[in-house]
Amino acid sequence: MPAPFFVPRRPRPAFQLPSFLRGLPWPHMAWVGLLLYFDVQGWLLHQGVLVPPLKDNFWPLAITTDILDSGLFYLNWLLMPQLFARRQLGLYLLVLVAGLAAFCGLRIGVSYYFDEVKVQGVSQPLAYYVQVLQSYYFLLGGLILLLSFFVRLAGDYLQERDNRQELEKQHLRTELELLKTQLHPHFLFNTLNNIYSLTLNGSPQAPEAVLRLAELMRYQLYDSADDLVPLAREIGHLQSFLTLQHLRLPTDDADEAIQFTVLLPPGAEHVCRLPPMLLLPLVENAFKHGDLTARPHVVRLSLRLTEDGQLHFLVRNRVAPEAADPGGVGLVNLRRRLALLYPGRHTLAITANAEEYAARLSLQIAGG
Repeated sequence: MPAPFFVPRRPRPAFQLPSFLRGLPWPHMAWVGLLLYFDVQGWLLHQGVLVPPLKDNFWPLAITTDILDSGLFYLNWLLMPQLFARRQLGLYLLVLVAGLAAFCGLRIGVSYYFDEVKVQGVSQPLAYYVQVLQSYYFLLGGLILLLSFFVRLAGDYLQERDNRQELEKQHLRTELELLKTQLHPHFLFNTLNNIYSLTLNGSPQAPEAVLRLAELMRYQLYDSADDLVPLAREIGHLQSFLTLQHLRLPTDDADEAIQFTVLLPPGAEHVCRLPPMLLLPLVENAFKHGDLTARPHVVRLSLRLTEDGQLHFLVRNRVAPEAADPGGVGLVNLRRRLALLYPGRHTLAITANAEEYAARLSLQIAGG
């Protein structure tokens, strides 16, 4: 009885916030939350336990000061992309100093208007407010500006990082699509040459070859648009391609000359998935450099999937006389696709001697 097939699980992605939460304006929500926190703390403090209660003007004073604090906070927030990011540092600092001075003056005026400071229950003149509160409000304003600066800096950095990651993903998708479109003309060129040879010889197998080509192109046009396809579809595609190659050989020798062995755990071909047309370049390369006159074997293929999700694909072919070195557009694109899709999870080795080419591909694939 064959051993049970265990599909390897995909690694769980790192924790991420839901998309609707990632779109919230966190810096602004944090700022509003900070203001509310200090307002509530101030209200609790003025309930008459430690500080004399403010019965009528606490919340009007708190709301007014919140508006002034927010004005200074967002002054820097808006100036950073307009001046700081454009390296207009002199003008940036000048506007901030002017804004800080205006903030101090307005905060002192608001405190005086609401009669915030009393000495032994006695209201104080404006000069007293200026003398006592100017350094406090100057320090407070500086802290607000620093907070705004670093929050904006952190927000811009995170936004730039997200944009860079999105651009990298788009670039990866675009590059993979280009590689797949480069595979199609390469395959079509080789196959049409085969059909052309059949028509020159007046072979009755030419219509069958056209039909097989239509099946292959249907797979390329529709199934290859998916990122992943079941392994069974890729195997079927390879078998159709091999059937087309059978037409180039004598009928009596074709089955023995081209051998394709598939060793899979039960049901694995429907569970495991891989990128479409990933294996075809190796098979194409075997017929491109292979000797079709060699007997008994021209091309031998072996596809094996282990229980831990390792896919092993071996292609061996006899060397044609004066054959070029193994390579070309198909293999170059295949190496690039493997590097993008399976970084650190694949090996591709191509060996050649005077008699035989061999291509060995191993992949760590995940279950569907």
